[in-house]
Amino acid sequence: MTSSNGRQGPDTPRHSIAVVSRRTGVNQLLLRAWERRYGVIVPGRTATGRRLYSDADLEKLLLLRQLTDADHRIGDVAHLTVSELRALAADVPGPPPRPTTDAAAADGAGELLDQAIDAVRALDHAALERLLERGAVAMSKPALRRDLIVPLMVRIGELWRCGDLRVAQEHMASAIVRSFLTTMNARHPIPVGAPTLIVATPVGQWHELGALMAASHALEAGWDVLYLGASLPAEEIAGAAASRRARAVLLNLVYPAADPNIEAELRQLRRLLEPGTALLVSGQAAVSHGQLLAELGAPLIRDPASFDQAINSL
Repeated sequence: MTSSNGRQGPDTPRHSIAVVSRRTGVNQLLLRAWERRYGVIVPGRTATGRRLYSDADLEKLLLLRQLTDADHRIGDVAHLTVSELRALAADVPGPPPRPTTDAAAADGAGELLDQAIDAVRALDHAALERLLERGAVAMSKPALRRDLIVPLMVRIGELWRCGDLRVAQEHMASAIVRSFLTTMNARHPIPVGAPTLIVATPVGQWHELGALMAASHALEAGWDVLYLGASLPAEEIAGAAASRRARAVLLNLVYPAADPNIEAELRQLRRLLEPGTALLVSGQAAVSHGQLLAELGAPLIRDPASFDQAINSL
């Protein structure tokens, strides 16, 4: 609800499922299962049907997470009121979990970014690896991508184009970031029964950092991600999707933007995929294929919010 002075109250639905999952530590698939099976939360909805949660919902989920972490069965506590959950949680040893915030971490991301650029200039791969690890400790994974990794690669690209960085420096940075993301994704736990998402880039598309970041995002949303790497033919991608009975395939397109071979690859992939397997396309070069994507029924992923909307709808 909204107060009389126009401010949002604690019952106002305003947080996306991705935000709530990140702040409470409750996986998105688990959260939806709790809603469906036990009715723990009845989220609000946007005009397009996306879930929205209130501050009160967030508190309840934090309490439920604390109690289930302490071996309470969700079926035994799901029906309790927030007051009853607070009373029960008071007997749980240790401090209660709190909503996380990336505000302070974002303030420090600029300093990490400057130090990372210095490490790239010095070709100091060990220093760049340490800075990425520091960022992973200080920030949530979405904030790490948004506030450090993406700005770092954008700035490196700009410095390379204006001649302030050599090709070797740019390649070193890309290799370190690629290795970091690959390792981070490999460590992410996969929920039992999670739907499978295939992530790759099509033939001729060798830039894979965007695909790796999309894979990271999908893992955090509760998907089982099979990452196939860069420049893969449509037949191989479709074969992997069929073998794993994938729910969706995500292609990332970065460079070149107007690759004349992409249309044929996308059409071939859509023909080879099972009718029930969704095709999603992301990356800065994907925009130039917007008309084709609409024809193929392949959502264009422009940002993390549209990615959330697309995968949640599946």
